[in-house]
Amino acid sequence: MKQKTAIIAAGIFLALSLSLTGCGAQADGSLQSSSAADSGQDASTENALDKSAGAQSGSSQTAASSAAAPVRETVTVTIPEGFTWDLIAKRLEANGVCSAADFYRVSQSYIPKSFQIPVDENRPFKMEGYLYPATYVFEKNSDAQEVLIDMLNAYRNNTGGNLTNTELIVASIVQMETRSPEHMAIIAGIIYNRLELGMQLQMDSTREYINDYVTDNPLLQDTAKYAALYNTYKCAALPAGPICSPGADAIYAAQNPTQTDYLYFFFGNDNENHYSVTYQEHQDAMAQFGVQYGESTE
Repeated sequence: MKQKTAIIAAGIFLALSLSLTGCGAQADGSLQSSSAADSGQDASTENALDKSAGAQSGSSQTAASSAAAPVRETVTVTIPEGFTWDLIAKRLEANGVCSAADFYRVSQSYIPKSFQIPVDENRPFKMEGYLYPATYVFEKNSDAQEVLIDMLNAYRNNTGGNLTNTELIVASIVQMETRSPEHMAIIAGIIYNRLELGMQLQMDSTREYINDYVTDNPLLQDTAKYAALYNTYKCAALPAGPICSPGADAIYAAQNPTQTDYLYFFFGNDNENHYSVTYQEHQDAMAQFGVQYGESTE
């Protein structure tokens, strides 16, 4: 990721001396990264090159160049919208970028410099929701922290890094509950409506998150506690944290929900979204059209 490039050139200066100087750029103190996702990011980089050679008096020096550094193998890795931290870590490992265990270790301990991520023992994966979905080019056998920084830079550069905790959690649920972007703002509005009324969200995606990616995960301990914290059929309001990495459409919807009176929704066997104000209307619509359930993000 961080690459140092030194170009050493020598010239004959009237048989006097030779002076070589490297040049570089100093980062601004925010997240550092030099591999770029195809998300339009302008990640900050840090190069510090300072090479010098002393003059040799009484003799001339012929032109020379440093040996080229070996080229490291790279791999392109696509992180789809809706991928969980666990799926992302496994994809990185499968592509030879870094191990899932190393990625977990740095994900739990790293503190970004340019935006805040909550430190909450009730979240199984600290970086859940903050690994921006995009296509990245990584070097194989990379340092796990540098990989993490690349992905956090993409999140910051695409979102501004200023989403509220509620907005990111809602965006992650919207991502998993909606099949098309044009319905995301309506779903977000329904989530906020239910929260305002003190209703349980009862979103299947939150229960599936715990069952599929948290319970019995070998990287975690004491996973039994998370069901009551994330399963929105059990917890009173929002889950303790995001349940996936949402994309730009879901994030926009969470920040700009459509105002309606709807409290219920489902995707019918007629391949249409159906919305209701009352529970009876909801029941009647499901009986009429049937329900299609979500598909795995894997």
